[in-house]
Amino acid sequence: MIRTSKFLALALLAYAAVAGSEPAVTVRAIELKATPAADGKTVVALPTDSAVDVVSRQGAWVQLKAGRNTGWAKLFDVRLASASNAPAKSGTGSNAMAQTLGLAAGTRTSTVTTGVRGLDADMLSKAVPNPQEFATLESYASTKEQAQTFAKAGRLDTRQVETLVAGGAKTGAAK
Repeated sequence: MIRTSKFLALALLAYAAVAGSEPAVTVRAIELKATPAADGKTVVALPTDSAVDVVSRQGAWVQLKAGRNTGWAKLFDVRLASASNAPAKSGTGSNAMAQTLGLAAGTRTSTVTTGVRGLDADMLSKAVPNPQEFATLESYASTKEQAQTFAKAGRLDTRQVETLVAGGAKTGAAK
């Protein structure tokens, strides 16, 4: 009797996990990450047009299930299967996940920018600084000497470019 109850509970949990997922495909070759971060450990590499299931979302990242592997990828890297169909009514059918993620056909707007796509106003208002990520970003900066060495190695030439100001007017030349 206890075994039957445990089996039933596990079966219900498995069904809930499957029922909450949304079929999708990768739009480019991607690496599923163990955590929703670009520097996370790679779980598995997937080619373009791989069939996956969207399990959950965290900011601009989606958790995907591909076969026996589960990992995180950028929201931009997947297209939901339901995105090719007309959107269903809110909260109905398997399209509910697509609507939640804002990926159902016709629900995206052209005013969303790349930097905050997938984030809503509430997420942005609750954002907190991440000193470790800021330090990582600063580590990518190069010195003037490094930039000149790079340009020389690439046989890049100096060019004079006029500076544009508001209204499209041109000012003096800048390097």
